[in-house]
Amino acid sequence: MATNPVLDRPMLQLSDTDFLRFRDLIEGGALITGGLGSGKSSTSAKSLAMSFLEAGMGGLVLTVKSDETEHFIEYARQTGREKDVIIFNAESGLSFDPLYYVWNVPGRSAAHIETIVELFTTLMSVGKVYSASSQERYFENAVQELIRAALVLLSNAGDPISILSIHQVITSLPTENGQLDNPDWIASSYSGKLVLKLRERRHTFTESQKSDLDIAMTFLFEKWPEEDPRTRSNVESTWSGMASKFTYDPFRSMFCSGRVDFSPEETTHGRRVVLADVPVLEYGRDASRLCQVLLKIVFQQAWLRHSFKPGCCHGAFLFQDEFALLMHRNENHFHMVCRGSAIAPVCIVQNILSIAAEEFGEQTPGSKTLGFLGLISVKIFHANNETQTNQYAADQIGKHWADIAGWSGSTGGAGTHQHTQAGVSGNKQYVHKYEPERFTQLLKPDSENPLSAAVVYASGRIFNATKTDRNPEGKNYISCVFSRE
Repeated sequence: MATNPVLDRPMLQLSDTDFLRFRDLIEGGALITGGLGSGKSSTSAKSLAMSFLEAGMGGLVLTVKSDETEHFIEYARQTGREKDVIIFNAESGLSFDPLYYVWNVPGRSAAHIETIVELFTTLMSVGKVYSASSQERYFENAVQELIRAALVLLSNAGDPISILSIHQVITSLPTENGQLDNPDWIASSYSGKLVLKLRERRHTFTESQKSDLDIAMTFLFEKWPEEDPRTRSNVESTWSGMASKFTYDPFRSMFCSGRVDFSPEETTHGRRVVLADVPVLEYGRDASRLCQVLLKIVFQQAWLRHSFKPGCCHGAFLFQDEFALLMHRNENHFHMVCRGSAIAPVCIVQNILSIAAEEFGEQTPGSKTLGFLGLISVKIFHANNETQTNQYAADQIGKHWADIAGWSGSTGGAGTHQHTQAGVSGNKQYVHKYEPERFTQLLKPDSENPLSAAVVYASGRIFNATKTDRNPEGKNYISCVFSRE
């Protein structure tokens, strides 16, 4: 069978005869876990990052910690890839307007209102646990209807479509019936000025456009003012809680300029590495998460629109340290189908409890967390003192029947007739191949030792180095040592 120069690239060496190839990493991605100081970021994750760069691949790097940008720039320098790195931050002068990109993207999804509605629905859920309660669903639907109608107004009026312009529409809508007939209100209201433009252009509209406008105008200028003021305020604040962060600099300049200075296609076809230098620990948890998840969602959507075929592109990677802070509600879907687009997501996290709590609202890893983790084919487990993560790792590797020896002894009789009896017994028990407590004992790096031990599991894989005369079938996991040097 012929090898594929992209999919069969060796990315991470595990032994003299075992490698993780790119095709392993695109099957749902790679999960790297480890407690504080375990070396997950500085050894195995670093090795993966260096391998992506050495292979000439492009990708998107998200940042939580303040030193991540510096580290990745150094990786690029060591691999001769400095010129391929696009540093996207407030000082770069670069802009990526996600709505301009989505609205003008080539293909059938261009200028598709529902794509933008879904984008914002996902973005508004970041950092929140979706409960699917009737009240939460009501407000979500109400905001969707607002966004949808605002987009109809903007697109037909010929105004730029951005987070800022949608926000201006929503926050300038009438609050009383009859305001649309008031010249003073129209002159002072952004949405009113759009209505004037629509009236001037109405003779150019198709019947379909006129129908869409009638629905949007009825909702925005008749139904919206009639809403209970408390309901209206709650719906608007649901939108504004997310959108208002983009109405001020630096995020306004970075995300609402009407420019796209780089694109997702440059990562897959141009080998560019986009480094989102908006670390959570510097810009604040909510604002930084929104910016980076917004970028991530648009890149994920763009990547999935492209089906990988041999020779079409180079594939790409998505690198996410402190992954739990960078998740969104459609994460499952991306990991489920990223293989078809040759995208390798790398998810680095201390333990699985943080994933359970941040995204799924589970106090302990339940069906939602385990279902998501089940989509990820490669798992690298470093030293950890979090018991549920260690239990999960041991369960992932699995159990087998093992011979368990037992010993017994007794003393009987009296006086000179005392005697001792001893016996040995054995039975089979179904036990973990790799016991959970062993993960607490894995080697960690320190000031003198640059090495970190880890246990690697890959779905459907038997590792060659684990095959011995006593165990010719081999094992589905392998113990490795990674170095930070």
